[in-house]
Amino acid sequence: MNPFIQYHSRYLSLKNELDLTGDASLENLNKNPGSINNLFMAGLGMGTLFLRMGAVIQLSEKLHDGDTSNDALFLKQVMDNLRETLPSDSNWKNLWYASMQPNSPWASAIPKKDNSTLLDRFVTFRNKFVHQYVRIVPEHAAELSKGMDILDAMSKLYSLFEGGDVVLEDSRFFWKKQGHSLLLHPFVQEGDKEGLPYLFQGLYEQKTKAKFINTFLGDETVPAQNAPITEKFEPIQQALRGGAGQVFDHADRIKYYLECFVGRDNELQAVLDWVNSNSSQNVLPIYAEAGMGKGALTAGIIDALMHADIPVMYHFCGSGIANNLHAVLYHLILQGKKMSGMNGAGVWQIEDEKLQKKMDRLPSRYFDAIHLFQALLGNCYQPPRKYADKPLVVIVDALDEAEVANAQLKITDWFYTYNDKDEMEDEWKSPECIRWIFTYRSLPGQSKNGFQLGGRFQLQAIPELQPLQGLTENAVRAALEKFNVSDAFIKAVLQKGAAA
Repeated sequence: MNPFIQYHSRYLSLKNELDLTGDASLENLNKNPGSINNLFMAGLGMGTLFLRMGAVIQLSEKLHDGDTSNDALFLKQVMDNLRETLPSDSNWKNLWYASMQPNSPWASAIPKKDNSTLLDRFVTFRNKFVHQYVRIVPEHAAELSKGMDILDAMSKLYSLFEGGDVVLEDSRFFWKKQGHSLLLHPFVQEGDKEGLPYLFQGLYEQKTKAKFINTFLGDETVPAQNAPITEKFEPIQQALRGGAGQVFDHADRIKYYLECFVGRDNELQAVLDWVNSNSSQNVLPIYAEAGMGKGALTAGIIDALMHADIPVMYHFCGSGIANNLHAVLYHLILQGKKMSGMNGAGVWQIEDEKLQKKMDRLPSRYFDAIHLFQALLGNCYQPPRKYADKPLVVIVDALDEAEVANAQLKITDWFYTYNDKDEMEDEWKSPECIRWIFTYRSLPGQSKNGFQLGGRFQLQAIPELQPLQGLTENAVRAALEKFNVSDAFIKAVLQKGAAA
């Protein structure tokens, strides 16, 4: 038996038996509400199976890819959504997003529309239907029609599972498709019904018992022992306790850049002048082609700000999870917590109890992390005396790389407020004391992640940085003067770092 075929076929079969077009849909609501309810329940069951098994497949793929570096944020999301809470469809949706690889079939199957994906809309409708905010009554015909569109779209996710199956081998379940075999253990296990796959539902009774639900019949089971679950989560806990929770340390990168940072005195001074000015333009974009020295300039700016006792938070996008804007938020929040401040609390002085709980356990959801960061900057930033009357500088280097890592996330997300459904409500106004510096390769008009979108950014224009060009002859000669090199050597250096 294949659960994907079973749920998909049942939904399509029930829908074909009903006429839900035009006025007939309202007639059916009055004449045959039971059949329509069965159809919606079948659609919700199908969608839930696709959502949860899709998340498990992607989650297992990521955990078994052999790459254990730079995965702190992902591991924390697994813990928060599977072990620390009883998983709901929202938790499985979070894990789908956290595990999803860019440009994969899983990503292309849920394109973003109106700032939400199909999974967002499905979970929202499911919750309304289950809690009877939407019922099979004529007054809710419009909501039901939208719900049917969502279920029809969810049915198309069947293509992700078509030709594949969950197969039991040596007491462990594998996802097998087109010759590929992926271990799903321990998130899918055997249960009371022999040979049928049971999907992990969470840890109950003070996290002492795991529960699984039959993917065919819907009945629950409790495994004889929790050893497989403990074996999976314990290494994750150890990794987080062992320092992976710090997420990033860019000290070595900055040290490397500073060792070879020459010829950028004019550009560096222009940035420092802007930071210390009263300019109302609070965002400085730095554009440059690859190899022009954006990273080295960024390191030089950070070093100069620190020596001038100007507070700075920074992040270099790079390989793996370092590219993720969600992880960038974590890093900036943790830097603020570790910066020299009062009572060992860094520069965040938090009085609100709910906010403090979020700081103690950083949010796994991207938009919750945005809410927290905005609240910290807007209400909790209290720098020590040495930073008095000085701006706070926030620097993110190589935004193009973050866009490649997860094209759905944009730096512009940080500058909006959101409701409980993660829908944009209004623009978020950055405090006047903050200076933002973002670097990326694309020039204005070329980048989806650029700042030409919307009017919320007050951009500072510095010709030397837009775009950042290769080293000028004067800069090269000044940097190499003390080495007494030949003109031929200087010309060779100029060719390597030629100005456009």
